[in-house]
Amino acid sequence: MAVCRIYLCTYRRHNLLPRAFKSLLAQTFTDWVCELHNDDPEDTFPKKLVEEIADTRISMCEHKHNLGPTRTFNLIFQEVSEQFVSLLEDDNWWEPSFLAKMIGVMEQFPTIHVAWANMHFWQEEPNGNWTDTGRNIWNRSETDPPELFDWGHPRQIFGALHSNGAMLVRAQFIKHYVIPEETPFTAAESFRERTYVFPILFVPQVYANFAITRNTSRSDSRASWGQMQTLLAASFFKHVPVKEKTLHQIWHEARSQVPKSTGTLFFVALIFPECRQLIKHATIIDWVFFIGFCIKRPVTAFQIFQSVAFNPKLWDFLDQQTARVTEQAQQRGFRGI
Repeated sequence: MAVCRIYLCTYRRHNLLPRAFKSLLAQTFTDWVCELHNDDPEDTFPKKLVEEIADTRISMCEHKHNLGPTRTFNLIFQEVSEQFVSLLEDDNWWEPSFLAKMIGVMEQFPTIHVAWANMHFWQEEPNGNWTDTGRNIWNRSETDPPELFDWGHPRQIFGALHSNGAMLVRAQFIKHYVIPEETPFTAAESFRERTYVFPILFVPQVYANFAITRNTSRSDSRASWGQMQTLLAASFFKHVPVKEKTLHQIWHEARSQVPKSTGTLFFVALIFPECRQLIKHATIIDWVFFIGFCIKRPVTAFQIFQSVAFNPKLWDFLDQQTARVTEQAQQRGFRGI
């Protein structure tokens, strides 16, 4: 039995899949097995590539029909006999030391169930070349020690701390990390993070690479994105105690983002009575911006106002999971942000 099971998920990425495999085969830690999940039943390229590689550690899983990214990723979070599980997305790639370093860190923190490493951004150009952006997801020094994050970080209001493509998960509770199939892929990381066993561990060194591809499976629907942002934020504010000083800072940061996220705060406050305290920190300019958005995009605004009605299963899931992780954090001494 191997120490780690790797899931490599692919969908029509003939130009990128070989690079992902190359990074896996270059790992200095070699006690792993890999399942390649091909989500296009008519695409023979992945199978041929596996046959060419001819590594007995790699097995092929052909989906009988297209599942989509959220359902495909859910297949990863199943009970296995290996101690650790990791996900390698077909457009990303790992540094040779990724598995060795991450498994080593997890052994140093035996009670931690989820860890992830820093990632470096690469931009795909129209000619197929890749440009080094010079940026990492986290602005950290290579000499910084691993950092524990408990539930209730401000970044979890609208999103997630961890990155799918650079995480290592202890298999003990992995079956609890499945999210609803209806979850839009743009919000999958954020939804899944609400299911984790906290605290989670961040490794500030760059051991993985994130590809900013020209084509993505993530939806560009403004309404869908707005609904997910609203549900995520509402479930956070409903259950996590937030100080007035922190609310003021949240509004300040929302105004500075491009595009602004102040609109989401308005939607949350107006839809959910438990979150009305958010309104107190809105300025006249914030109101003008929000009203202008609703007038300019009335259909989108209506759809966001109906976030719960349009996504009852997703709201119930977020509400329950956020209540659970908040209660558990409070038992560890968490008193809010």
